[in-house]
Amino acid sequence: MPGSPTIPVADGHGARVQFLGSDPPDPRPGPCERHLMDAEARHAPLLRAAVVGMCGLFGLAGHPSEALPLAILLVLVATALPCAQSRWHPRAPHVFIAANAAIAVVVGLSQVVFGAQPTGGWLFAIVSITSVTAYVDWPRRPVTGHVLAALTIGAHAAGCALAGTAVSVAIVWPLLVQALLAWTGLLLVRHAARLCDRLVLAAERRRVAAAAARAQRTADRAYLAMLHDTASTTLLMVSTGAAGTYDWLPAAARRDVEVLTSYTPVTDRDVDLAGLLQSLTGYPGLTVRADIAGPLTVPPGPAYAIYHGVREALSNVHRHTGDRNPALTGHELDGRVVVRLSDRGRGFDPDTVPAHRHGIAESVRARMAAVGGVAEVRSAPGRGTTVEWTWSR
Repeated sequence: MPGSPTIPVADGHGARVQFLGSDPPDPRPGPCERHLMDAEARHAPLLRAAVVGMCGLFGLAGHPSEALPLAILLVLVATALPCAQSRWHPRAPHVFIAANAAIAVVVGLSQVVFGAQPTGGWLFAIVSITSVTAYVDWPRRPVTGHVLAALTIGAHAAGCALAGTAVSVAIVWPLLVQALLAWTGLLLVRHAARLCDRLVLAAERRRVAAAAARAQRTADRAYLAMLHDTASTTLLMVSTGAAGTYDWLPAAARRDVEVLTSYTPVTDRDVDLAGLLQSLTGYPGLTVRADIAGPLTVPPGPAYAIYHGVREALSNVHRHTGDRNPALTGHELDGRVVVRLSDRGRGFDPDTVPAHRHGIAESVRARMAAVGGVAEVRSAPGRGTTVEWTWSR
């Protein structure tokens, strides 16, 4: 996005990358300004047609009969042209510019036939509205607006002179002031539209920045949870000597490295959750009784959420329950993938777990909620613990 700030976010492996670059402001009109100019080019000619039509009707009511047919033709053409311009000007803009210039000259010089009308007459009203709307009719062509306004006013002044009326400041000055005010008003309105575009762009930048910040926080939490499930757990077991001998350490370290380097898959293809769960049956210090009906092909997000959750739960079984033979089951029924880990250890009261405990809160429940699944922990003192992961297709 042009002009957007540089926002750092994390990629899938925790590395920081540049999400957006800083570019100079785009000089092209924004959405609000484009919409404004389109509305002006479409509706301003209709306004001109309405005013010209009403002025023509009032003028024809008191017009001499000998020039009435020519006056009617002039009013009809001056009214029909802006109506056609409103609908078809994008297809042939140069044709309509030339037609407007011609009708402006004809209206101004028609005073030779209809008589001089310096101010207050119906021809003067047509000239006035034409010179005012010249800028609004062509908002994307300011030079065209200046030329048409000057041509309209000049033709009217020339018509007055040819009809025998001396051209004075009182004739030209009001038309020039009106045209200048119309041009100034158009500039102010377009400036307001540009301001709206800048405000919309600033709001979009803030939205993108907030989304990037949320993505960064989510990536950080997921990365911390992954570290907690892998290297931190292995180091804790080594430091406490909970696993007795360390024959299991090379295999555990190798699995940790594999998880750290491929934690977030870069593919949208389904993975075999059954194969991931089978790799956990050799968890150090435990004899996992597995009953997994594979293959369980699920998207990578839910698959890895369940896999890391089971790994964290096995760590809790090893450290806290006293049961060295937990049961791990997995199956799919009616589009629901259900994985269950049960132990017959000492159990605990889930309501008494402190809020700051990272394992159950983040690695199990929050991780599954993030991928649209559900994780439940059922336990009671002396009755073991069951953790169940459910994901529906």
